[in-house]
Amino acid sequence: MRLLGWLFWATLSPILFIQLLGIGAPLEQPGVPWGIVSLELAFTASRASEILGIWKSAGVSESALVSLGVDGAFLVAYPMLLFTSLRLLLTHAVPTPAPLHQTGARLAWATLACIPLDALENLLLWRLVVRGVAQDVSSSTVLLAGIAASLKFFLIAAAIVWMVAALLQWRRARSGA
Repeated sequence: MRLLGWLFWATLSPILFIQLLGIGAPLEQPGVPWGIVSLELAFTASRASEILGIWKSAGVSESALVSLGVDGAFLVAYPMLLFTSLRLLLTHAVPTPAPLHQTGARLAWATLACIPLDALENLLLWRLVVRGVAQDVSSSTVLLAGIAASLKFFLIAAAIVWMVAALLQWRRARSGA
């Protein structure tokens, strides 16, 4: 059953990710090299206003809203993929008493925090994009979105590093080294 769940999330996540890449491509403008991620990590009202102004002048602000909408499904899919991947590796690749196992077990549950973090970030970014440059961009809104995004990216990176370590340990154990 775990494998079927993993297969579902491992199929859905890349499909949504590819859609997000396509939708977000117009957002990659000079001065906004990472598209929506640039806004996620703006951290200051002045940088967010600059990004929103670039998008408005390029006529791509609507793409940001569509991207945030599709991310509503992706923000559940990728944490579930990380969670099920970690759980499968814990079951099949990492011995139970090892510190790597304990860290992985905690990290698996921690990756689920990406869901509310990403949802909060999306809500705040949606508000920024809808308000537009003409409105006063709240520095606390931009800062909170940046903190949520940073925590989310940290959890993703930690999960990937752990999975690589687990796979390397599993490979070493299988090769008898």
